Amino acid sequence: LLCSRSRLCSARDLFATPTPQSFQIGINIIEAQKLVGVNINPFVVVKVGEEKRHTATQKSTNCPFYNEYFLFEFHEPKDILFHRLIEISVFHSKKIPFPGTCIGTFKMDVVTVYSQPDHRFFQKWAVISDPRDTRAGVKGFVKCNISVTARGDIVGSLPTSSSSQDEDIERNLLLPKRVPAERPWARVCIKLYRAEGLPSMSAGIMGGFSKIIGEKKVFIDPYVQVSFCGQQGETSVETNTTDPEWNEQISFIEMFPPLARKIKVQVLDDANVSDVAIATHYIDLQQISDPGRNGFNPTFGPAWVNLYGSPQNSVLRDIHKDLNEGMGEGIFYRGRILVAITVEIFSSPSEAEQPGEVTVEVEELHPLPENALGRKEEFLLFTAFFEATMMDSSLNSKPVSFEVSIGNYGKAEEVVTKVRRKVEKGEVKEEKQPLLDPGSDGELDVEVLAPASAALNKSVTKSQRPEPMEYDRSYSCLPMTHEKPCVSVWSYWEDHTWRLCISNWIVKLAERLEQGLDDVEKLMRRPKAKAEERLREVLEEFVAGCRQYSLSTERKTMAHPNNLDRCRTKYLMRNIILYAKQGLRVRRRLTRANVKEKVKETRRVLTKLRFMAKEPQCTLPDVLIWMLSNNRRVAYARVPAQNILYSVVEEEKGKDCAKIQTVFMKVPRLHTGESEIFAKLEIYMWLGVTKYAKNCLAELPEEFKYLSENGQEIAQLSAYSPPSRLTRDDFSYFQLRAHLYQARGILPADNNGLSDPFARVVFSTHCQTTRTLEETLSPMWNELLLFDQLIIDGKKEELKTETPIAIINLFSHNKF
Repeated sequence: LLCSRSRLCSARDLFATPTPQSFQIGINIIEAQKLVGVNINPFVVVKVGEEKRHTATQKSTNCPFYNEYFLFEFHEPKDILFHRLIEISVFHSKKIPFPGTCIGTFKMDVVTVYSQPDHRFFQKWAVISDPRDTRAGVKGFVKCNISVTARGDIVGSLPTSSSSQDEDIERNLLLPKRVPAERPWARVCIKLYRAEGLPSMSAGIMGGFSKIIGEKKVFIDPYVQVSFCGQQGETSVETNTTDPEWNEQISFIEMFPPLARKIKVQVLDDANVSDVAIATHYIDLQQISDPGRNGFNPTFGPAWVNLYGSPQNSVLRDIHKDLNEGMGEGIFYRGRILVAITVEIFSSPSEAEQPGEVTVEVEELHPLPENALGRKEEFLLFTAFFEATMMDSSLNSKPVSFEVSIGNYGKAEEVVTKVRRKVEKGEVKEEKQPLLDPGSDGELDVEVLAPASAALNKSVTKSQRPEPMEYDRSYSCLPMTHEKPCVSVWSYWEDHTWRLCISNWIVKLAERLEQGLDDVEKLMRRPKAKAEERLREVLEEFVAGCRQYSLSTERKTMAHPNNLDRCRTKYLMRNIILYAKQGLRVRRRLTRANVKEKVKETRRVLTKLRFMAKEPQCTLPDVLIWMLSNNRRVAYARVPAQNILYSVVEEEKGKDCAKIQTVFMKVPRLHTGESEIFAKLEIYMWLGVTKYAKNCLAELPEEFKYLSENGQEIAQLSAYSPPSRLTRDDFSYFQLRAHLYQARGILPADNNGLSDPFARVVFSTHCQTTRTLEETLSPMWNELLLFDQLIIDGKKEELKTETPIAIINLFSHNKF
C-alpha cells in the first residue's frame, strides 16, 4: 500500500521556498600550455555570473605560469547560483589603450562543478576554443582548480599534485566523467510557436489610470528571451495580446555535449520604461536526453510548457515578482507556451553546414497545423475538504474559504462557468465571465478578490468562520464535522495523460522500493531481526513490478507522440529491464553479512528510478489551492496534477487520486528563506477526463450522503452535477495517547544559550501542550496527553494502514 494521508513530508517538500545560502567559488589559475599565437602576452580572465577577475600578464610566452587564486562569494538560493556560468578566457594583452585580443574561452555551469566528488575539479586542464572561429580547433589549455562550497559542506583533503613536466594533458581535461575529450560543435534550436492564457498586466501608472477610466484589462506586448550557455536570443514582439503567435526559431552554436545543463525560457512584456518578466521556465537537458551508448541527443516537443509565478499583474505593487524571474516555486499559473527543441551535431569542422563563428540566429517557422497535438478534451477536477486545522491564529474570526484552480480555470478573477446548451459534435461550450474589479484596499502584499466570486464560481467553497481547536486554543480550525464542502472545476486540455500514466507507474515502483528499503533499515537496527529476508522480499516485489511494467508498456498506445516520447519510451523500457537484472543480481549475492552494502546498492538504483520517473513534457498544469480570508489570498498549496490523475489501470493512477491526503498550506514568502505551515488540510482529490467522472466518488467512505447546492440529496451522480457538500450522521470515535518523554539537543532560543521548551501535539481538530521546562536543552516531560472522542474520516479498513499524521511542534516559551 502506498501512503497518501500518513506519508511524512520532507522539509524540502514542505518548504519549497528557496533559502539563500552562503557559497564560495574558488578558482586557482595555475598555468597555461600550448597557447596559439606568436610573441603573445597572455593573461587569464575568470568570470562567474557577472563578476570578473583577471591574472597578471606574462610577457612573450605561450606557456605562462600564474598560480593565482580568486574567491567569489555569493549569498543566494542554490538553484539561482547553479544556473550561473563559469567562464575562463585567455587574452593577449596589447598596449594601452587597446583592449586585449581574446585567444579563446572555456565555459561550464556551477552545477557541473558541484556535482563532482567533493564538489571540485583538481588540477585539470580547461580546453580553450575561439567562439569567433569554430573551425580553428583547440587554442590552448589552462590548468586550474575549481571548487564550489556551501556553508556546512565538509571539505575533503586535497590529492597530491603532479608535476607538469611529464603530465598527459589530453587525459586530464577539465570535463565531467563520460564526456569525450573532443567535443564537436552543434546547433541547438529552440522553436517558439505560440502562448496562451498569459496574464493581462496593468503596469505601474498606466495600470492605475486604466482602473480610473474603467478598463477591465491592459493587454501585454509579449516576446520570448532564451538564454543558453552564456548566449541569448529574442523573438519578435507581439502587440496587445495575451495569446501571442511568434512561430520563430532561436539557434545557438555550442560545443556538444554542452557543459551547461539548463535552457532558460523567459516570457517578457515589452514595456515603455523597462521590460517586465511575465514568467520563467528552465528546461533541463539531462531530462530530455540520454548520453548512454544507445541513447539520444536532446529533443523536446512540440509540447506545451506551463508557466508559474506571482499572483499579481501590477508591477509596482508586486512583492513576489522574483517568482516571475524563476526564483523559487511559482504560486500562480501564468499561461503556457508551445516549445520544441532540436539539436544538430556537426560531424567535422569542414562540414559546409557548420557556421564559422558562434552566433545566435532568429528565423521564422511554419506554424504547426491545427490540432497537431490533438483535440482538447474536457477534464473534471473534484475536491472535497474533510478537515482544515492548524490554521494560523492571525485569522482570528475572519471568514475563510478555499479556491481550487487548474490553469486559468477556477481562478476567482475570471470564472469558467458551465453552459448546459449543447453545441456542434456534442461538446459543452464554455463561457468566461470576468469579475468586477473591486479596487484596491491599499495593501501591497495581497491580491483583492471580488466579493461576488463565490456566487459565480463553483471553484470556491462557502465562507466559514474559524473556531479555536479543542483543548489548546493556539490554532484554529473550520467546523467541518457534519458537512464537507466540495468544489468542481471543468477544464479543457489536450489529452496527453498517457505520459503521466507511464510516469505514475515508475513513481509507484520507486515508492514501493523506498518503503521496503526503509523497513529493511529499521530491521537492521534491531538485534535478531530478519533484515535479510525482508530485503529478499523487497527485491522480489521490485523485479515483479519491473516485469509487469515492461509487459504493459509494450501494449500501450500513444496519442500524438513526438520524438522525445518515442525516444523516452525505449529509454524507460531499456533501463527498467536493466534495473530488474540488477535487482536479481543483488538478491542472488545477498547474505546476512552484506545486507548493509546491498541496501546501499539498491538505493543507487532507487535514485536513478526517481530521476527517470520525472516526465519532462507534463502538459497538465498543477492544481493550486488558495486559502481566502477577508477577500485576500493568505496561503497556498500546489498539488501536481500527475498525483491525482485518474486511470482505469490501478498502477497508472496518481498515487493520491481518490484518497484522503494531508496537504500543508504555506504563506507566500519573500527570499527570507523562512516558511512555516499556515494550515493543514485533509482533502480528497480526483482529476480525470469527464467520461470517467462517475468514478470520482467511488473511493469515498460509504456513510456519506451527497448534497446538491440547494441541499437536496443526489441519488444519481451525473458528470455535470457532482455534489457541493458531503454529509453524514454516523460517527466512529477514536482515542489517541501521546506519551512525551524527553528531547535532546534542541536549539538555544534565549540569550543565555538555553531554552524554555514545551511541545504542542496536533491531531485532527485537537491540540494539547506539555508543561514548560525552564532553561534546558534536554527537557524531560514524562507526560501522557490523552486525546478523547476523536472523529476520523475515511474507510475503516484503510484507517489501520492510513491513519492521519500527528504533528509535534517544539517551542520555547517567551516570558516577555
